[in-house]
Amino acid sequence: MTDLHLTQRELDIMSVLWDLGEATVTEVRDRIDPDLAYTSISSMIRTLELKGYVSHRRGEGKTHVYFPVLDAQTAGESTLGRVLEKIYGGSPIKLLAHLMEQKKLSAAELARMRDLLKTPPKKK
Repeated sequence: MTDLHLTQRELDIMSVLWDLGEATVTEVRDRIDPDLAYTSISSMIRTLELKGYVSHRRGEGKTHVYFPVLDAQTAGESTLGRVLEKIYGGSPIKLLAHLMEQKKLSAAELARMRDLLKTPPKKK
């Protein structure tokens, strides 16, 4: 699943499922935007299920309870890889520089980054 593609709304839905572990369409909609149509969220969740990122089990009555099949770390690796290639020309230095410019890091976060930079990457 190295070439993962999630739209912004699909990512919103996945974020809710990662956070809650499992949820009904109504619970997902209420966490994202209660004004969205139930059918829109339901349709997007079914699309995620067809893509193999989500599955479901039977809940109360006819309700389906959805849960993520794809974990957040795998999604993050795939998405970050695409961002790195398409936006930063494959340069981790450009990505890191952008992050440093955009977010004020605490002393602890900076120390952790320094430690990470000193440690050779783990082989997969």
